[in-house]
Amino acid sequence: MNRQAKIILPVLFALMASFTSTWPAHAESKGKQSAEGHYNKGMTAYNLGHFQEAIEEFEKAYELRSEPIFLYNIAQSHRQNGNPQRAIFFYRRYVDADPNSKKRPEVEKRIFDMQSELNAQKEREAAATAPTPQPIAPTAAPQPQPGPRVTPQPTLVDSKPATVEEASQGRGLRVGGLVIAGVGIAGVATGIVLVLHGNSLHDESIVAGSQFDSSKYNSAKTFQTMGWVAVGVGAAAAVTGVTLYILGARAANSGPSVSLAPMVAPRTGGAAFFGRF
Repeated sequence: MNRQAKIILPVLFALMASFTSTWPAHAESKGKQSAEGHYNKGMTAYNLGHFQEAIEEFEKAYELRSEPIFLYNIAQSHRQNGNPQRAIFFYRRYVDADPNSKKRPEVEKRIFDMQSELNAQKEREAAATAPTPQPIAPTAAPQPQPGPRVTPQPTLVDSKPATVEEASQGRGLRVGGLVIAGVGIAGVATGIVLVLHGNSLHDESIVAGSQFDSSKYNSAKTFQTMGWVAVGVGAAAAVTGVTLYILGARAANSGPSVSLAPMVAPRTGGAAFFGRF
């Protein structure tokens, strides 16, 4: 390896290492531990039937980590505490925050049942306060008309609040994806610099009217090869990071699994996909 390559390679590795060392892992871990502490207190209160206390703990956990599943736990506690209006509010916030959740059919069924019960209660109260109607002479009853067909709703079995593992599912993939994508971008940028430097040396070695410089020509080939390898590896890492982030965002729902592995060869780079459907 010539003198120029020995200078450039440490710069390449230092640039790529800087992307991985700046991630605020300590702050995120501290926030996660605090949210989990409130979650554990909320679960204990819920299991003991202290639903108001459970609501307060789940709300504190959500303030520290805005995970949609905590909204679901708050709604469950309000429902058990006999406050259907607040339960409906938080169930709807949960669906808005996580529209692709596996729990969405259950949540929508609960909203429908509680809203129907609230409407029926209002009708009963209105009927109780209404004046007594005067008797009306009987008339010929009209023929009954067929009404709309109503499909009976399935009966739900009460479910427990979601576990904290569901709230954290996919977070590691998203964090890893962002880090790998950052490293990939740095690799592509460094590779481009190496290729441009190699092209410059190549042009200098074969300038018309001057003597051919074999040393510069060989150095140019070395820098060009190193540059294209860095571009290929960086591009593969960037694609891998984006793919991991997408998989992490969808980890809460079951589905096909896909993985991606970088492939590198002299003067080229790429990535291979592997999947199970």
